[in-house]
Amino acid sequence: MLGVVLLGFLLTGAATLVGFARLDQEYNAARLIRKEEAMARSLRFALESGVGDTVEATSLSWTVMPGAFADRIVEIEEVHGLPLAVYRLDGSLFVTSSVAHPDTSGFVIDADPEVLISLAQGAGRLEVPIGGGEYLAYWYQTNSDGRPVALVALRYASRSLETGGIRDFLWSLGGVFGLVFFVAAGFAFLLTRSIAQPLSRLGALMERMDVSKDEGFEPLKYAAGAGDEIAVLVERYNRMAENVRRSAAALARSERESAWREMAMQVAHEIKNPLTPMKLGIQQLERRAKDDGVDRVALKDQVVALSAVLQGQIDLLTRIADEFSTLARLPQGELLPCSLRAILEQVVELYVDHGVRPVLTMEGDVEVLCDEDQLVRMFHNLVLNAQQAIGDDGGTIGIAVHKDPVRVIVRDTGPGIPPEILSRIFEPQFTTRGSGSGLGLAIVKAIADYHKVAVACDSEPGNGASFTLVFPS
Repeated sequence: MLGVVLLGFLLTGAATLVGFARLDQEYNAARLIRKEEAMARSLRFALESGVGDTVEATSLSWTVMPGAFADRIVEIEEVHGLPLAVYRLDGSLFVTSSVAHPDTSGFVIDADPEVLISLAQGAGRLEVPIGGGEYLAYWYQTNSDGRPVALVALRYASRSLETGGIRDFLWSLGGVFGLVFFVAAGFAFLLTRSIAQPLSRLGALMERMDVSKDEGFEPLKYAAGAGDEIAVLVERYNRMAENVRRSAAALARSERESAWREMAMQVAHEIKNPLTPMKLGIQQLERRAKDDGVDRVALKDQVVALSAVLQGQIDLLTRIADEFSTLARLPQGELLPCSLRAILEQVVELYVDHGVRPVLTMEGDVEVLCDEDQLVRMFHNLVLNAQQAIGDDGGTIGIAVHKDPVRVIVRDTGPGIPPEILSRIFEPQFTTRGSGSGLGLAIVKAIADYHKVAVACDSEPGNGASFTLVFPS
């Protein structure tokens, strides 16, 4: 409301200024035309008084024109209040109404050729700005036969129609709108107060309202008279909240069912992969055992080889089961202050005799609020992922710790991650390797989210990858 009043004042003031400017322009244009016509009549009379009724262009010569003509030009300026100059048709100055030098009085010795060309091409009059709100008005002075005999220049300064009118009007307008503004401000204050109090009570009720609960949901209660707009709003909000609660419950059930279906499909797929070579190996061993002519020594060697394959596949099944079990149990554990250095040193010790050993770079120590076992698992998965990326090609893994805020960067010199899959690396089941469950980085993300640790990956193909974990301060 107050903005509307202020906008109205600004628009009215702008329209007033535009209106006054237009009136000034129209007034100055009409005034100039009147002055030109009056001075043209006076100049014609002065010319005819000097040389008679027959006035020609050749009359503008002091051998023909009497000296009293210059006095008549001065009288014309005194009568009409505007200085003028008379030029010959070739543009040379003949006489001015000022005793000062023409350059000082605002006139030029020779008229601008463009002015002569414009008037010669049929322009009845021409206005040329000379600065400072002044300009020269040119026209041809004609004789009784309508032939041009002289070029006349009139110096004209525009002036305001009402010098103090605009200022006085704006002061009056400002006073009126000021009064309206204060009245509107008082009315708006009362109206806002009458609305704010019920809305504050309504907001307090909304804060205690939880639409996510299947049980114990209580709609908002607002006591008001008939026709109260806020009561209507509360009623519609309650209906909307009930619909949202039902939709949220249905969506949660659907997501749980979908998650379990996807998990079951993934578990079945991962278990099926190692079972196939196990079954083929046992079938082959069975055929060899039934063969009477089989070499017992060769059969023994095959049993030993198959045993190693079976043990490897059983270990793979165990690891898959552990990963799914870990992902299903997250989040859990109690958050306690722990030494980050001790956690990282424990992770480094796990790889003393296994693959590429990570190098820890850390000055001093820092405590973080965490579940120690989960944090060890998180960094273990990051290092294991780096080792698998490096493979047998050789490389390095570095763990660098920075402070303020606490940041841990795990960087490897492997082949890197292609940009097109970089955004999907934390998705469950997503993997670029032929083996594995694809849950390693998903577990890292789950543990990081539980500890409110921001985790991000930066990689360029051929330059390795780095995982940055920023702990909350």
